[in-house]
Amino acid sequence: MTADTAMTRTPLLKFTAKAPFRFRQHNTGEKALQTGRGGETFFTTSEQFANRVVVATPKQFRVIDTRTTLPSLPRAEWSTYDFTGKRALFLLPSQALGSNVATLLFLQALREKFAMNGLGVFCARSAADIYLTDPQTTVFPLWIGERELKRWDVIVDLGHLESRRDVDIWPVDMEADLLDAFGVPPSRRYAAEGRALPTDRPPIIGLLPLASSPLRTLPISATRALCEALIGRGRIVLCLNKDQHQGVLYAREIGALPPEVEIVDGFASIGDLLSAIGRFDYGVFADSGPAHMSKLFATPGVAVYSSAPGDVLQGRFRNLANWTIPFAGPHCATPCGLAKLRSTPAGRIGCMGSLGVPLEGLPDVARGANPQVVERLLLADPVPCIATLRDRPDALATFVLDDLARRSA
Repeated sequence: MTADTAMTRTPLLKFTAKAPFRFRQHNTGEKALQTGRGGETFFTTSEQFANRVVVATPKQFRVIDTRTTLPSLPRAEWSTYDFTGKRALFLLPSQALGSNVATLLFLQALREKFAMNGLGVFCARSAADIYLTDPQTTVFPLWIGERELKRWDVIVDLGHLESRRDVDIWPVDMEADLLDAFGVPPSRRYAAEGRALPTDRPPIIGLLPLASSPLRTLPISATRALCEALIGRGRIVLCLNKDQHQGVLYAREIGALPPEVEIVDGFASIGDLLSAIGRFDYGVFADSGPAHMSKLFATPGVAVYSSAPGDVLQGRFRNLANWTIPFAGPHCATPCGLAKLRSTPAGRIGCMGSLGVPLEGLPDVARGANPQVVERLLLADPVPCIATLRDRPDALATFVLDDLARRSA
């Protein structure tokens, strides 16, 4: 380390391995496979890897410290530090796909400003495939060895970025915040406008209705309406996720679709999902990781927003037209800002509109998987803004058709 140092904020688990080992997170591609040497010390932020592999295999691993830190570049020096000629390694605090797309965009901008000798990320976890789209970035998906750390001149913990701490109640333009924090202009590599539709063949139209929360997943009636409206406009591909509870419910309940609609029940890895989004000529996205991934390929289409403000999340990118569900009720209106379901002190889970309370009455983010809540909110009793789209899906279908026609003109 050549800079004045602070300590990392993102908790790290420190462990040793008694013999060589290899591991790959289930939703990443083959390139994310990691190997570790026996007799070495390693660091990870992945609770899943720590609990299911390290802690669960005491004959193979030994835990040294469950909340260790590493020396890193102080937050106050991010905008003044000269990365020229340096090998910089970034600690990633989140595996949220959208945040990591923003980070990849920022890292490319940093590389364009400075003639760096190396740029890497560690603890990308399930987002590793996003960084592996850039062959110039060194990726350590789940852990990094103590010996490897010595090869880097400076470590930056992006967990020190202030805006990351408030995303549960109001999303941010993460790319813009990172660019501002480091004082670099946007990357020239990624086009802000959508690419043109093909003129020699019908477009491939991807429909990606699922999000990580029922607050943002499109209702099944809206997806049916889109499928029917888009018949004859191109090759329609509906993308679901058999490894996600919402995806299983969606596949079970959506019923018969027109024969022209191809259903993909899931992707083997995030890398395969990225490849599909890159191949789509047009897409309709829920407010989700795939909507952010479209920025990497200038994929044109429409993004549908409910709780989140689309203009903030899209930032400088205009490849997707922004459509927000029109809703206003006694306790909230779109966009309300919630990124995740929340809980009352008594344990009721939902949002302001579904529970009939102000945000102050929902002090906590709902933690852990709750299949019953997901099924209720997806199928039986959606939150009010999603229920509005469920009951009146034609408004979205009309918007998509108009946008597709405009881009085809």
